[in-house]
Amino acid sequence: MKNGLISILNAILATILYLIGIELFGSWIFLAKILGIENYYEYYLLIQGTLQLISVLIFMYFIRKMTFKNLIVDTQLKWYVFGVIIGISFVFIQTPLNWIYNLFFETEYHIAYRFDGLPKFKNINIIPVILMIPIGEELIFREYIQNYLQKTTNEVIAILFASLMFASIHSPYMNLILGSSNENWHLFYLTFFGGLISGTLYLKSKSIGPSILFHVFWNVMACIV
Repeated sequence: MKNGLISILNAILATILYLIGIELFGSWIFLAKILGIENYYEYYLLIQGTLQLISVLIFMYFIRKMTFKNLIVDTQLKWYVFGVIIGISFVFIQTPLNWIYNLFFETEYHIAYRFDGLPKFKNINIIPVILMIPIGEELIFREYIQNYLQKTTNEVIAILFASLMFASIHSPYMNLILGSSNENWHLFYLTFFGGLISGTLYLKSKSIGPSILFHVFWNVMACIV
């Protein structure tokens, strides 16, 4: 019981530190303005995503002794196939999830499915969105937080809490801190379910690879539709 509580507190602390890191890395934009660097905004997401991923890899190296050689544990091919299929399908699963959200919160969220997002892939800033950020988030919330919770609590609690922490970084936390009335929890809601899927893949496959692939294709499809 005590170990479980400590691991949950550790997961919360890790999430808070991750959020602080995101905000600190985002502050490079102010340095660019001071230095008078032109067109810095054209590469904002690329630089931000690169800094986030590098910091996560450094964290995993010092905390979990993980290098590129042992970062992804071998697993059955079927889990990678499941990751791709579910990742592609999740944007469609979001439609019934939106129905439920709209019912309870009297909103009108829906996905038009125009599939007109392919031009976005011409922009270099798409790379962190579909690759760097998914890798970093899966390493933190599945390979570190969920893995740690699985050792000190049960599997259900580990998946649920890791998913909750993952969803929390997609919450309107800055609006809450600043006291803004513009608090939209829709993305928090959707990413929680995405976290459940990713967490289950991680648990069953015993490898972070399928979860990363799921997240990558989820983001790819989100950009396309």
